[in-house]
Order: sequence, then C-alpha cells, then structure tokens
Amino acid sequence: MKKVKLLLIDDDNDFCQANKVIFEQAGYEVMMAKNGRTGLDLVHKENPDLIVLDVILPDINGFSICRELKEDPKYSVIPILLMTALGSKPGSYTENIAAQHKADAYLEKPSSPQVILEKVRGLLATVKTAPKQERSMPKILLVDDDPDFLEATRQILAAHRFEVITAKDGDEGIAKAKYEKPDLIVLDVIMPGKDGYTVCFELRKNQQTRPIPIIMLTAIGQQLSRPEYGVEIAIDHLADDFIDKPVEIPALLKKIEKHLMFR
Repeated sequence: MKKVKLLLIDDDNDFCQANKVIFEQAGYEVMMAKNGRTGLDLVHKENPDLIVLDVILPDINGFSICRELKEDPKYSVIPILLMTALGSKPGSYTENIAAQHKADAYLEKPSSPQVILEKVRGLLATVKTAPKQERSMPKILLVDDDPDFLEATRQILAAHRFEVITAKDGDEGIAKAKYEKPDLIVLDVIMPGKDGYTVCFELRKNQQTRPIPIIMLTAIGQQLSRPEYGVEIAIDHLADDFIDKPVEIPALLKKIEKHLMFR
C-alpha cells in the first residue's frame, strides 16, 4: 500500500526530527524542508498529501506560502496545518490570519508530537471522506523545430507533472493551440516557415487562443547588434515572457509556474 506523504516545512531541526520519528512510526512517509522555497519546490515535485508549515521561516513566511498553494488549483486540495509561536492562545490574532490565508488547521508552538499527529490524522480523515477531486495536469504546448530539444524538454516537463504536446513548426503550433487548448505555450523564435514572433502575434489575434500565456525562447539575441532587442520584439508581438537559449530548466520551470498561477 502506498504510504501517505507528509511534508514538514520548518527551520527548527529539533522540531522536524522529533515529529519525523513520530510520523514515521505512525506509518507515514516524511519529507522535510528548512525554508519556504525548498518547501514549495518539494510540493511541486512530490505533491504531498499534507503539509505541516511553520510561519516563521528564513525566506518566505508561512502565511504567504499557504495562500500561494491554496490559490493554485493544482495544490489547493492539499491540507495545510500552520504552526507558529507568534500567538499566545487559541483564537489569537495569528490564528485569524491563518484562517484568512486559507489554512486548514492551526496549532500554537510548542505542541507535543502526539497533539500534532492527532491533528494530522483528523485532516487526512476529512480529505478521505470528502468528494474526490481530480488534479488535472496543466497542458503545455512546445513549439520548436529542434527534435532533440523537444524530446528532452518534454521528458523534463512530464516529470514535473505537466501534460506536454509538441509541434515542429509555426503552422503546426497554431493548429495544435486551437485544437488542444493548452494552458501555456513555449514558443521558439527561429523556425522554418513562420517565425515565432509571427506565430505569437497570430495566436493573439485569434479569440480562441488569445488568453493562452506564451513564453518565447530563442538564441536570436546572439545574432543581433542589440541582443536585448530580441526581447523588445517579443513584447511588441504580445508575448507574456521571454527566455534565452540555451534554456536553463529551473528558470523555464519558474516562468511556467508563474504564468500558470494566474490561469
């Protein structure tokens, strides 16, 4: 039987280790992150069943992390238990803030591992009895004439829980954008036939494809006397974002997540 995955996001190593032992003894798989950014990366990669989240973190506060996840349709169903030593008693102002940021439950620190375990079990039981909601994978259309780039990028995005479709030139990209209705398009500029700028502009003129975010990528800046002009052309052709080749995958993933957040 597949174990339930718990993610602890807390920079207090003693707290994490103590609760990790309790949770593992209770039969859960436990992951840990010492800051907010690492925690978000683990959420995107591992899709945990529940998150125990500290408010005071070295980079991003837990309230903001909670709100970001709850506003994202891909992760909004994951129960989040917020914990902090900021408040002084139940019903405190910090508990109200947690509720406003859509936390599923709240506990003051210090709380014993047994109390936390009981709260976690309660949240998981609520999820099990709630109607099942399918977490649909966002669909991304890759348009590029380089078959090696298409296949390598497709595999990476699929590993990050995206549904990926590909097109090898501009005309195929436009056709698939209309037919497949992707959530986001990654579009190369330099292609045989229609260049990416033209494709982008045509997609923007079509009512059906106009709302789809488009990230343009290319090495065209290396061929211009003003390399930054490649970005200006992309903006003029109504692209949402731009990234240079060779593409750094973490940067591409970050841009994809940013634009999907507002879909």
